[in-house]
Amino acid sequence: MGRSWRFVVAWLTAASAAVTVSWLGVRVGIAPAITAEAPVAIDVNRRYTEVRFGPADPTVTPTSPRPKPSRSSARPTRTPTVAPTPTRAPSTRPPTASPSPSPSEPEPDRRPRYRVPADGGDVIVAYSSTRVDVIDTEPRLGYVASTTRSSDTVVVVRLDGPAHASVITAYWDEGPEAQIVEEYS
Repeated sequence: MGRSWRFVVAWLTAASAAVTVSWLGVRVGIAPAITAEAPVAIDVNRRYTEVRFGPADPTVTPTSPRPKPSRSSARPTRTPTVAPTPTRAPSTRPPTASPSPSPSEPEPDRRPRYRVPADGGDVIVAYSSTRVDVIDTEPRLGYVASTTRSSDTVVVVRLDGPAHASVITAYWDEGPEAQIVEEYS
């Protein structure tokens, strides 16, 4: 009877070890292949950075347009002259609507703006859930900036320089985000 217990304990130990090794193999080797994320090959000539901005992180405050100088103060004033006006009977027609004398000024852009730094320079981007726009690019000396719009909420800025390029993808994904890829030759 004592000998049969040894076989049972040995069998349980071997079975537990086999289950543990199988579980680790599935978790480490097979599970990543089943998930939605594709494996990424590491490129030694590239560096990836993801940036997610919070609602209270604007690095550049929205600017309001400067008030236009008044032209009335620059013109010489005239003295009014009184001219006799003929009297008329009041009209029975209702007045017609006339077009506005000057077009209204556009609404100032109040979207939060963020500075996205890269090795090739900085990019200032205005974000909203419906549109992402590049406001300004500040390439470093020797770099040239080019901008491409993929959609209303995705803008790609490429800062090309000697033996290096910075690619900044600014996009909206439930909040303002940017991906910075540094490419070295």
